[in-house]
Amino acid sequence: MPQRTARRWLGVTAAAFGLAAVVLAALGAHAVPLSDASAASLWHTALEIHMFHAAALLAVAGLVMHGPVAGLARAGAVMALGTLLFSGSLYLRAAGIELLPGYFPPAGGLLLIASWLWLAIALARKWLP
Repeated sequence: MPQRTARRWLGVTAAAFGLAAVVLAALGAHAVPLSDASAASLWHTALEIHMFHAAALLAVAGLVMHGPVAGLARAGAVMALGTLLFSGSLYLRAAGIELLPGYFPPAGGLLLIASWLWLAIALARKWLP
């Protein structure tokens, strides 16, 4: 993926994730009936991971601006997918919607771990001797 396309894709994805996290925070506080403390805790966990990774994607987009680093765009794509699977499935479960199989949150979590590892390796290759 060309650097300009990667930067644009990562930046737009980060902004969309941030927007969605704020909207979902408002929905969780005012509109979605969270049945108990466990559901509220799931919603809160999903929000934390969601917003944190929106900021991380924005940082990756900024790194791409400073020159091509092999693997950054791929790490960002894996991070975005992991966030969608992990947080998305937790939001649905907290709202009482059992639409996705139970392995989606752990699969999303594994993708998030992989994306951070991929990011670390890409940056180490660029900046370490």
